[in-house]
This record gives sequence, C-alpha cells and structure tokens, in this order.
Amino acid sequence: MQKTTLFDPQRLLKTLCFIVLVFIPVNMLVSPVADFFTIEQRPANWTVTLSAFVFLLASMPLVAIALFFLKSRGEKLFLLGMAVFFIYAFSITLYLAGDLFYPMFGLTSVLGSTLVGVLFYVSIRDGIISPKLVFHVLAGASVLVVMPLLLVQIDPERYAQVAEKITTATGILYGYENPRAVGWASTSCLSLLAAYLSTQSKEIRINPIFLICAIICSTTLFWSGSRGGVVAFVVSLSIVFGLSQTKNYKGLALVLLCIVVGGAVSYFLHLPNHAYGMFSRIGQNLGQEGIDAISSGRIELWQTTLAHILERPFTGYGYLPHKSLEGFTHGSAHNIVLDSWLWFGFFIGTIVALFGIMFWVMAFLFFRKPNDPYVSALFCVITTLIVYCMFSGPYARTFPLLLFAISSGVIFGIRSAQADKQI
Repeated sequence: MQKTTLFDPQRLLKTLCFIVLVFIPVNMLVSPVADFFTIEQRPANWTVTLSAFVFLLASMPLVAIALFFLKSRGEKLFLLGMAVFFIYAFSITLYLAGDLFYPMFGLTSVLGSTLVGVLFYVSIRDGIISPKLVFHVLAGASVLVVMPLLLVQIDPERYAQVAEKITTATGILYGYENPRAVGWASTSCLSLLAAYLSTQSKEIRINPIFLICAIICSTTLFWSGSRGGVVAFVVSLSIVFGLSQTKNYKGLALVLLCIVVGGAVSYFLHLPNHAYGMFSRIGQNLGQEGIDAISSGRIELWQTTLAHILERPFTGYGYLPHKSLEGFTHGSAHNIVLDSWLWFGFFIGTIVALFGIMFWVMAFLFFRKPNDPYVSALFCVITTLIVYCMFSGPYARTFPLLLFAISSGVIFGIRSAQADKQI
C-alpha cells in the first residue's frame, strides 16, 4: 500500500514559486489599471512597489520555510550572515531612526526579497522549478511595463489634472512613483530580453515575440526619459555580450534594431512634462550650464549625503533615514555606496558594499562558465540594477528588489545544482 503524506515540502515550494511568478505580471497589470480608475479618490497613487510590499509582508511566513532547506556549510554560513545583518540593521534603525515608517518599509522589503531569493535558490537547486519557466514568465511580463505609458496616452488632460492635484506632475505615474521608477522596470526587462537574444545558440530560431517585447520595453524606457536606464543597460549588455562564451551577432543586431524602433516610436508620443522623453531631456541638458544641472541635482544630493555621513561616520543613521534628515528631497542618496555609509557608518557600510561586490563577482564567474542564455539574461538583470544603483534609487523600492532577488536566486540555484552534480 502506497503511503501518502499530508505535507509535501517540494510541492509547497513549487506552489510558492508559482505564486510569486504569477504575482509579477498581475502586479504590473493590475496596479497601474487600479491606480488609473481610483487615483482621484485617494490622497496618493497606488504603485507596483506598494503592491509588492503588501505581497511580501503577507507571504513572508510561508516563504521563510525555504530557509530550512539550507543545509550545506556555505548555505548555513549565508544564513548566519543574513541573520546577523538583519538583526543589526533592524536594531540600529530602531535605535537611531527619527521616523520609523520609511526605514521599516525599506528593511522589510529587503528581508522579504531576500527570502524570495532563497526560495528560488532552493527550488532551482533541487530541480523543483526550471530556469526556463522563470525566464519566460519574466519575459512575458516585460510587455506590461508599457501600461503607465498607455494609460497616460489614453487621456493626457486627465493625467495632468490628477498629477497637479495630488503632487507635482513628475511625482506620479499610474502604478509607479514617477517616470524613473518606470525606467527601472523597463530597463530591467529590456536587459533580460537583450542578453537572452544576444547569447542564445545560433541554431535556435529567434522568437519574434521577444523582439516585439524588446520594442515595447525600449519605447517605454525612452518615453520615461531615464538616462540612467540607458547607461545601465549599455554597461550591463556590454559586459554580458562581450564576455559571454556564446555570442549571437544576429540576435544583438536585432536587439539594437528594436531599440532604434522603440526610440523612434517614443519620439511621437505625448510627453506630460519636461521630466519625460529621452530626446527632450537630452536637449534640455545641452542648454544647461553646470554639472549639477546636467546631473539633475545628483551632485548636490551626494554632497548633502557626504555631509551627513561625516556627522556620524561610525554609527550612521540606520536604514533609509532620508525622510527625517535635512536637505534630502528624495528617498535615497541615488548611490548605494554612499547610502551604505549613511545607513551604517564607514566601517560597517564598507563591509556591506564589499559583500555586494563579492556577490556580483561570484555571479559573474558562474555566468562565464555554463553558456546558458537563461543565466546570461538573469545575470544581465542583476548587473543592470547594480549599475543603476550607482546613480538612482531602485534599491529603495520593493519591486526592483523583488526582480533582483528572483534573478539572483535562480543563478545561484543553477550554480549549486551544477556543483552537486560534479561531486
């Protein structure tokens, strides 16, 4: 007689992965549409970041089950380091923070995203789900980055009225905090598609659906006016394509063509104000004087951050203290290294930054080995977001953190699975 068990851990992990993967496109579709229809009845817009935060908060008790499947020495060392970091981060933030809401929002997002990363790591390592499934879900979801663009084009006058009523016109975008947040999402999706198409085997036919998705992502990126997104994309794709063992020049050429088409389409779309449109923003910069004006205030922001760091060089201010510190107009310093020092002081902040560098190097060394287009695509996503974090603030928002965690978990899960096969 065959025995049955009431609790199947692998089935539970598989179900949790499916729930997370389904949430990504649903969030990218529903949050902007819901925001479009209800924003006039609320004091602020509902974003994909807020939806992701609520989702992570609700699912953390279940997702945390994946921690019990970390059994190797290296995995237990990671678990110990994770526990030490979060205990310290929460403790010092609770002790030093002037206003706890934003810091706790940020730390909870990091914790939840880390747990999701562990979930995907364990599931890929044990063969519970496949990297191909993860890639195709994210690639399919990429088309939905266009939602805020479409909603603005449907009724530009209504958007202008709502934006003026709630906040400045640059401060909202249906489902997203602002056009830069749309830039984070569209750049990540474009990186995923571009890296896959340019590193897949030449014997595999290029799927035209991916090309259509690439055009949509590039159109949205150019329309959002995110210059940092273009820089992050160029840097990450150059690293991935230039150092990949498999190069598909036809795929790269088609990707570049899609980007040109997307840029051209964006030129003819309605731009709500001066903060939108890549070509419009570049034209504005050419007419400005001074590096701070050209950098959209980044230099002044970084100088303000350094001044606060020097006031507390050893302890820092706790995680994401910007809302309660004088001189900040943003929720981050738009530079993750400076923010690490601001949060935890020079010593601990430098250690955190070095661990981040070590994490990327480990992913890079593995990316160079397997000649796997799925690894290349996901590695390009995490590289794009890391480069982006040098001059913008995706690390302070839940949704980019979730994309980063899933991509990282899959890469290191494949790495662990291949290492086990070699033993």
